[in-house]
Formats: sequence, structure tokens, C-alpha cells
Amino acid sequence: MPEWHAIPRFLIHRAIRNRAKIHEFPLNRFVVRLAHTVADYESAFKLLHVAYAYQGIESVRDSSMRVTPQHVLPETLVLLAYEGDKIVGTMSLTPDSPAGLPLDKDYPAELQRLRGRCRKLAEYGSLAVTKRYWHTGATTILNMAATRIALHVFAASHVVIGIHPKATTFYQAIYDFEPFAPPRPHAELAAPVIGMRQCLATLPAYLARRYPRPTASGYTVAEHFNNEPLSCIELPARLAPGNLSDWRMSRSVFQELFFAKTDRLKTLEPHIRHYLEQRRSRETLTTPSLGAQCLYTWVA
Repeated sequence: MPEWHAIPRFLIHRAIRNRAKIHEFPLNRFVVRLAHTVADYESAFKLLHVAYAYQGIESVRDSSMRVTPQHVLPETLVLLAYEGDKIVGTMSLTPDSPAGLPLDKDYPAELQRLRGRCRKLAEYGSLAVTKRYWHTGATTILNMAATRIALHVFAASHVVIGIHPKATTFYQAIYDFEPFAPPRPHAELAAPVIGMRQCLATLPAYLARRYPRPTASGYTVAEHFNNEPLSCIELPARLAPGNLSDWRMSRSVFQELFFAKTDRLKTLEPHIRHYLEQRRSRETLTTPSLGAQCLYTWVA
């Protein structure tokens, strides 16, 4: 038997794609929507925490929700995958801004170099799928929705992700991601991380080559990722370039999540807090129960 490392890369990638069979999933089994209510966000953040705790990379906390600093920003969108009325997966999308990306905690210098070479970055992260729904297409449908938003709403040129190094070859084979830096310990989780990037301009051609057969819908994987929407991906009509703020978290949802249910505002880094203060009104950033006490003193 040959050594694994001696097998040509293209054969390894082909074997991964043949095993994954993402073009064979019945994608209409799931519905993908954007989080909009307090219950939506809570479900996403709780699922994320449970998934990370199950993997042993995050300690169980009383709050039972995992919230990144960028989740407080109006541009960040949270996707939820449903089977019927049951939430089975979640993913967050963050466009680059002066507040940075979640991956900046792990690769600040490397992302700055990428920003110099790429037109606009976005990050996919906070991915979790209930164990029972691994290898069912739930992750694929979340990725399809995320790619459509990154392309047509964020106008991103490249996507970055931070994943466990063991998943590197999978993301190379399936989605044409490539590492942009070596692995290192994750800034917040008890696990290593590797930063990877994907060029959205070349993604359709890659998917067309690797998945030429049509899915059950009659369209190819490349068509669904690029320009052929699936009815099970339910995005609001007003979610479009220039109208992103119309779908941002409402004031009441923001205040309940970040004043009543989590303490994430207390731990924001100064540059993120400053950007948030520019992007949300003083009324939104005022502690509801304390009236005049605003974010400036609330996080002190």
C-alpha cells in the first residue's frame, strides 16, 4: 500500500469529492433563512456553543451561547438551516470593515496583506450543524446561501475561513479554498486553526469542472452557487447591495440580545466598539433598563 502522503493531490481530492457527493443531496430537504428575531439569534448562538462544547474546543458556560465580537455589527448576517420547523445548522457571514473580521484575532498580519491584494474580503464562520445532519447536505445549502450573499450583497472578491487543519484537504477539494498561512493555536478555542481563502471569481469555473452533473433540481452545483437561486434559500427581496442596513438587527433585538442575554458588549475591543458607535444610534446603544446610561459607560 502506498503512503498517504505519496498519493497525488488530485487523486486525493477526487476521492474526497466522490465520497462527499454534494451534487446528489436533496437540497430542498432544508430551508435556509436569515436570523431576524431574538429567538432566531439565540437558536443560532446556542447551537454553535453546543457544537463547540461537544467537540471539546469550548468550555461549557452558563450563558450557553457563543457570540463573536463581529456578531454585534449591523453588517453581520446569521443564516439558519431548517428541516421543517427544526433548526439543524447555522453559519455567520461578515463583510470586511474597519472593525475587522473574526479571523483577525488569529491572522492579523496575514489578513492585512490579503487586503492589499484582494478587492474586498468577507468571512464565513461560526458554522455548526447538528451531528445527526452531518453529511446530509445541510452544510452545502448553507454554503450556497452564503456564496450568493457574498457575491451579490457584500460584493466580495474573496472569502476567508478559519478551520481545523484536519479539514484543510476537504475544503480544498470541495470548495477550492487554499491556505494563506500556517496553522496556529486558535485565539479563543482549544484547537488549532488554519486560515484559508477562496476566490469568488474563479469558483464557478472550478465547481463546473468538478461537478458537471446536474443536481436533483436540474441545475448544476455551479449554477446554484453562482446565479440560479433555490426556492429553499429564502432571502428577503430587499436584501441587496446598498440595502443591507434594511435587514440589520433591529434595535429591540439588539438590546435584548446584548444587554439582557449576553455580556459581549463589555468585552469589545476599542476599534470594534468605536465602529459600532458609528454604525448604530445612541438610542440603540443605550441600556434599556437604565435610561441615560449608554454604551460609553456601560462597557467601562
